[in-house]
Amino acid sequence: MNKIQSLAKEMKLFFSPEIVTDVYGICKQFGIEIIEAPIKADAYLECENGNSYIVLKESLNDNRKKFTIAHELGHFYIPWHSELMFGCDIKEMDFKNEYAPREKEANLFAAELLMPTEEFRNNFGGKISYSTVSRVANIFEVSFQAALNRCIDLAKEDCIVVCSIDRRIKWFKATEDFPLFINRKRVSELSGADELFDLQTFQIKTIEEPGYIWFSDADDKDVVEESIAFPNYNEVISIIHLKDEL
Repeated sequence: MNKIQSLAKEMKLFFSPEIVTDVYGICKQFGIEIIEAPIKADAYLECENGNSYIVLKESLNDNRKKFTIAHELGHFYIPWHSELMFGCDIKEMDFKNEYAPREKEANLFAAELLMPTEEFRNNFGGKISYSTVSRVANIFEVSFQAALNRCIDLAKEDCIVVCSIDRRIKWFKATEDFPLFINRKRVSELSGADELFDLQTFQIKTIEEPGYIWFSDADDKDVVEESIAFPNYNEVISIIHLKDEL
């Protein structure tokens, strides 16, 4: 466990030890006021003249607000995050890798605060699927995407997760030893994900397909794709395993 995770564990132990973390209660104990407003960023933290505020984008859903507050609590609690104000855009809250180090640290803090490693492992069997991710998301009362990210970090199998919006690949994240790499910018017309973009309702599609539909280095490998459509965001999340390893 690194320093960031230790700080998050310390906060949870002393301020919200129950399995579902009460970020609003933590803020109240620290005297941090939460204000919702029609701002462009997801949130920003401001600390001045002895007062602290987290200003949230009012249009965020409840689970997104929860993770965003936990993220800002990271900026508040991590000693070397000492600036007076942090503004965090939604692009800094997904799984991309080019963020500033302090945004990565705040995300790691939020994940550990909301889904502590030991408790999460006790409820997660190590294999990633829509049903598993949904189950642990409900247990910890976090978003599907936040639980999915945590599952990838703690998985006992190799797989990759791809997020596509309007058929464009926005980000992907693989388990440590997943052997293939995505270098395409759009989902293939042959993929299950592509088909889901034409639907206007929540759907899950699982198919077996040649690996080349997603990966340039797949050779003759076949994969199993489980894609989930989130039509409110015009987003499809695809969980992809090598067929031979299932």
